[in-house]
Amino acid sequence: MSIEAPASSPRHRRRALAACATLFLLLGAGSTTAGAASVDSSSHSSLLPGDPLQSKQWYLSWQDRPGSPSTGKGASVGVIDTGIDASHPDLAAAYDSASSRSFLSGGSCDGDTACDDPAHDGFGHGTSVAGIIAAAADGHGTVGAAPGTRIVSLKAGDRTGTLSADAVSQAIRYGADAHLSVLVMSFTVDPWFRYCDNAPADTAEQRAQQKADLEKVTSALKYAADHGVVLVAAAGNESYDLDHGTSDPYSSGWSGQGERPVTDQCVTMPAQSDDVITVGAITKAGNRTGYSNVGAAIDIVAFGGEPPLAGPGGAVAQGPESGILTTASAGRLRELGALNDDGSPRTDEVLSDCPSGGGSCRYYWYQIGTSFAAPQVAAAAAELRSRGVPAGDVKKQLTTSATPIACPSEKQALACEPITGGGNTWYGAGALRLPR
Repeated sequence: MSIEAPASSPRHRRRALAACATLFLLLGAGSTTAGAASVDSSSHSSLLPGDPLQSKQWYLSWQDRPGSPSTGKGASVGVIDTGIDASHPDLAAAYDSASSRSFLSGGSCDGDTACDDPAHDGFGHGTSVAGIIAAAADGHGTVGAAPGTRIVSLKAGDRTGTLSADAVSQAIRYGADAHLSVLVMSFTVDPWFRYCDNAPADTAEQRAQQKADLEKVTSALKYAADHGVVLVAAAGNESYDLDHGTSDPYSSGWSGQGERPVTDQCVTMPAQSDDVITVGAITKAGNRTGYSNVGAAIDIVAFGGEPPLAGPGGAVAQGPESGILTTASAGRLRELGALNDDGSPRTDEVLSDCPSGGGSCRYYWYQIGTSFAAPQVAAAAAELRSRGVPAGDVKKQLTTSATPIACPSEKQALACEPITGGGNTWYGAGALRLPR
C-alpha cells in the first residue's frame, strides 16, 4: 500500500491500494470505456452552501441528500487501516477516541513513538478513508457521505502501509466485541496477495504460514459477521482476475525468482471472503476503472476516480478533479513535500481551507482506488444501520438498489462474465445507489 512504491515494481504496485492521483498515473492506471452505465455524477445543486469544496465531490451523486448532517446518525464505522489523524478539523467531532485502538506489535513500530497511537496516521491512508465517510458538515472543506456517523480508528497498518494477518484479525474481533455497526477494510492482508494451499513453487513453510494467516482472518470475519457487524472490503487495484489468475507478482512473502505461479483456488483477502461486501471501482462516466480487480466476489461498485492525463502537446486532458477529494493529514503532506514552508499546497492535487481569522488549515487531496470506493459503501451501510436495517439485510438492500451495469460487448483482456443470481464479474450488482 506504499505510495512511495516505484512504478517499475509490480510487488509494490500490489501494495498501493490507495495513492495520490499522480502516483497512480505513474503506476499506469487507466480506464476502460466499454459497458458504461447511466450513472449521474454531475455536481449537486443541493449541497450545503457553506462547505466550499463540496462542489468537487462529484462522487457523492449516489446520495439523494448529500451533506445532510443527520446521515448515519447513531451508527459507528470502524476504519481498519493505518490510523486516523484525529487532529484534522473535519474529523475531530466524529472521532471516538475512547473506542479507538492500535493493534500493531512493538516490532512493527521500530522506534516510532506514534506508531501505537490510533489517532496518528503516519501513512495518511486511514485519514482519507475516514473523511469520505464522516467529514463534518460544518461549513468548511468537504463533507462525508455519512457525517453523523461515529468513527473508530482500528489501527492495523504501520507507516509503510503493511497490514499483517495478526493485526487485522485482532482489529476485526475487537470491532465485533465493541458492537460497531460497520467495519471498512481498504487493503489486502500482507504479506500475500494470493493465499494458497497448493501454489506449486511455495515452500512447506510458506504454505503453513498462508494457512495459519488465512484461518486467522477468515475466522475473525465470520466472528464479526455472526455478531451483527457489516463488513466492507475494497476489491484491490491490481487489474487482476480474482477467479482465474495464475500468477502472483505482488506477494512480498514470496522469495522465489520471477512471478509466483498460483492456481485459481487461491484467494485474496479480505476481498474474497463470503462475509464481506466487496467493492470495485468505476469512473465518473460509470465505466470500470482500469485498475479495479474483477471476479465473482465483486458485489457492488462505487466511484474510485481516475488519474490525471496529459493530452497532445503536454496539454492537460484530464486534471486531478477526476479523483476522489478527501481529507489529508497535514503531517503526511509535509513529509511528502506537498506543502510550502508557509503551509500552502505545492501541487494542484492538494487543496486547503484556511480560516480567515487564523487557526489551523484543513487539507484535502485527490485520491484514486478501490480504497476510496469502499468507504462510500461503508457510509451507505452506516446510513441503513442508522435507519434500523438489520445487519444481515444491508447487503441485500444495497445490491438490490444498485444501478445495473452490463458487461462490455467487445472482448476485453479481463473477462466480464455473468454471475449466478445476477450481475457480473466486473460490476457485481451494479453502481452504488442509496436505498430510499
